[in-house]
Amino acid sequence: MIPEKVLPTLPVALSFEEFFAEAWPMAYRLATFFTQDVSAGEEIAQDVLSRMYRDWGQAERPEAYLRTALVNASNNWHRRRRTGERRLGLLVEPLSADLGAHELVDALAALPFRQRAVVVLRYYADLSEAEIAEALECRPGTVKSLASRALERLAKEIPR
Repeated sequence: MIPEKVLPTLPVALSFEEFFAEAWPMAYRLATFFTQDVSAGEEIAQDVLSRMYRDWGQAERPEAYLRTALVNASNNWHRRRRTGERRLGLLVEPLSADLGAHELVDALAALPFRQRAVVVLRYYADLSEAEIAEALECRPGTVKSLASRALERLAKEIPR
């Protein structure tokens, strides 16, 4: 089954409540995929949508703005988490735990954030290279190279 676009182009005259009802499920899923953490995904989606509520009507393309904001907020979450892990590592040794997650999810989680974002936006959200480039605020050529590196790394990690 081919997934539908994450956030189809919605009518411009939509109220925020209607936009929220349409956008929430996929905003939550995208943020969860980006962070690999259910509670962080929910929190990020809520934060981004609440900021959009305050400024509702200012974005020309709210669905594109939402995708970009989710990518940026998820990236910031990863930065804060890495900083905390480095500081915590100075105090205690990290514990290793086997979560029993599916190999694909584990391999995806091991990718650098931008590579993971490209894979999720391309193969889960079914966005074009141009739409991904807009969401990541980079050029389409960068999207291609990130996708190539991510797929190469996934091919090495996932046994056939």
